Amino acid sequence: MSRQSESLSSVMEKAFKKVLPIPKTPRFYHPPPPPRPVSWVPHGRLGNWTYERRLEDFANEILAIDSQRTKRVKYSSRGWCYLLEGLGKIHKGEFDACQRAINDCRKLGLLPIDFVAEDQDLTRRFSGIHEASDPTVLLEKVKGEVKDMLNNLPASTTDYWTGEKYYLMMCVEKGDILNLFKPICEEYHVPIVNSKGWPPILLRAYIADLSKKAEARGLTPVLLLFYDHDPAGLKISKTFMKMLRDCEGGTGWSPEGLIIDRFGLNEGDIDRYGLMWIDNLRTSSGRVSRDRQYIETYGYRKCESNALFKNDETLKAGEEICRKAIEKYYGSDARERFKKKEESTKRELKHLYKDPI
Repeated sequence: MSRQSESLSSVMEKAFKKVLPIPKTPRFYHPPPPPRPVSWVPHGRLGNWTYERRLEDFANEILAIDSQRTKRVKYSSRGWCYLLEGLGKIHKGEFDACQRAINDCRKLGLLPIDFVAEDQDLTRRFSGIHEASDPTVLLEKVKGEVKDMLNNLPASTTDYWTGEKYYLMMCVEKGDILNLFKPICEEYHVPIVNSKGWPPILLRAYIADLSKKAEARGLTPVLLLFYDHDPAGLKISKTFMKMLRDCEGGTGWSPEGLIIDRFGLNEGDIDRYGLMWIDNLRTSSGRVSRDRQYIETYGYRKCESNALFKNDETLKAGEEICRKAIEKYYGSDARERFKKKEESTKRELKHLYKDPI
């Protein structure tokens, strides 16, 4: 009988443990997470009434921000993302959605159709357009062109590189950077081009042609590079000389006398000006870079050169980086030196201004 009672008690004890288990650790109630705040950037598709209403408010705020900018550099949609991130409006995970929203606003007329920087690919623009003109309007246009030509004549006919040591060229990766650096390059008469990533063969041929002409005059050609701080940008910079050598048979020019100087975007400038690191190594094609040496040196992150568009201070810093790179070779007195050469040419052309036609 005792055995039966012990057996019964053990069975009941096991049953109670299954039904009413005693927790080893106290249980705490975890409330559900709060609802996610509504993003400042509208999300949706054109044709959706709610999305388009939100786009109206979005566009009005964008226009208000644009009116307060002091530097009138035209941004690409990607450049606008960096500006808005700098203002605390969006975070880096919202860049793609923000670009779509800006472009949808342009489609609907909420933002000007030409609100962002123009596509620099000339093949995407019409050529050969003919419009019948009023003779009076046409003559006024010719008169204006002659006036502009006379104003630009000294600059067009001055040989700025007489007595110089170097001939500078600049190659950048992004259209936003081209727009930012171009006015500075014009001050120093430095030709600038946007490679849009890896330089095509014809661009390498243009570099070879300019370098060949410079060397024929006893000048040392210098190619200044400004690329993203990511595996691809650093690799392009490191292999640029090899890519020029690969075309040596076609160009008839050896790049051995060329100086290639990558002046940005560099880690020191990113940290100094508080530019944004992006915590991924995804390329524009959607693939992820596995560059082990880069990851060991800089970590699993990158910084796009468009990050300089964060605010007016970083834009000014970018201009200063460009200016210093040029004056490293031409000197801090370059603009004054070139201006004197231009004034000398203008004195020699004095007779043309008296009777320009």
